[in-house]
Amino acid sequence: MPHRNIKSWGKGGSMQLADCLSSVLVLELWHPSPELYLISPWLSEVSLISNRLGQFRSLVPDGWKYELRLTDILIMLAERGTLVRVIYNPHHQQTQDFIAKLPTTIECRGVETLHEKGLISHHFYIHGSMNFTYSGVNVNDEKVELTDEPEDVSFALVDARLRWEEAR
Repeated sequence: MPHRNIKSWGKGGSMQLADCLSSVLVLELWHPSPELYLISPWLSEVSLISNRLGQFRSLVPDGWKYELRLTDILIMLAERGTLVRVIYNPHHQQTQDFIAKLPTTIECRGVETLHEKGLISHHFYIHGSMNFTYSGVNVNDEKVELTDEPEDVSFALVDARLRWEEAR
């Protein structure tokens, strides 16, 4: 799967986007990367993995919820040794509320002019128009690209690290 373009408008579009995010995040929980960057001006609590049938019980702690939200996933990755870094726009109350839910083991930096959006690990790179919010994943017309091409992922990681350093 070198590149996959997903448009969330049209019949089934939002489901394709949600399923794509769910799949890559399950794989990330299965085999966590050393680092993961979440870059999004707007952030909110959004369910990304359904565990209603217990199909992911080997990946999540006993008694875990039926729906794994974005904060749950980031926290689990940090607990598994992933350096999780979040770059966001600090001017949105919804985003500030989201950031406040994260433990100090997850590093966060605000950038007032941030418009870029992406999720980067050592395994994949997702980027496009989507903010990591309920509306971004489930409602809005979005276009995102997913790649697991090693060269593209490496370049995206280098860019994310530079963006992180500039966000000081």
